Amino acid sequence: MSGIVVEARELRVRCGARTVGDFSFGVPEGQVYALLGHGGSGKTLLLEALAGLRRPCGGTVRIRGADPYAEREGLRIGAVWRDGGLFPGLTVSEVVTAWRRWTLDPLAAAEALALTGLEASAGVRFERLTAGRRRLDLSLALLGRSDVLFLDEPTSGLDSGTVHLIWATLRRIAASGTTVLLTTRDAAEARRGDGVGVVDRARPVAPGGGGTGMISISRRAPSGGPGAARFWAQAAAARAPGPAAARVPEPLGSRGREAG
Repeated sequence: MSGIVVEARELRVRCGARTVGDFSFGVPEGQVYALLGHGGSGKTLLLEALAGLRRPCGGTVRIRGADPYAEREGLRIGAVWRDGGLFPGLTVSEVVTAWRRWTLDPLAAAEALALTGLEASAGVRFERLTAGRRRLDLSLALLGRSDVLFLDEPTSGLDSGTVHLIWATLRRIAASGTTVLLTTRDAAEARRGDGVGVVDRARPVAPGGGGTGMISISRRAPSGGPGAARFWAQAAAARAPGPAAARVPEPLGSRGREAG
């Protein structure tokens, strides 16, 4: 069985006068873990602490044994936040190309777009994208060949077809070893995950109504896939010439699909 990649122990996070905690859970390699909670429950603060963007006020967070806040160097972490990015005047391709310049050992731009079904929208300007903006954010997060992805309500406000596309992408990369943590307000969406943690009024909801820890509903064993590092190496080599080039599964989404 694959080891724990993301681990929280009695985690507490403070924002102003508000404290979110105490949370204890672990997420194995290659699983998609959902944090379910209503708006204002504190799940985004929790995700920020797990991603190393906010210092915990109590407890610990570890990603592959390292503190993501104090020992971030060397960790391959990708993140998509609810507000997303704004890139006026640029095409989808130009946004990804510019982002690659700030990414160490990035995935090829074409592969990042193919993974999210945006290859047919490469020449579309950012202003014309609707639901495609969330997919563009995900493409940018994938550029770094991440071992762990943190996604804040990645499907909020999207149509069912786009939601299906995003989840197909998440399943595809998780099957190859990337660990995914996402937040959602939708219980039906949370049930798509391999595990579910429920956050209510800035506290974990524990089985039986007492104690600490989160409800963890394990739905699938770790896939035992080739691992995230090997998957990203395959993706990078997919367009290399010669019969030995690694093959990446067909891009998600049909060609000719309109932006959005």
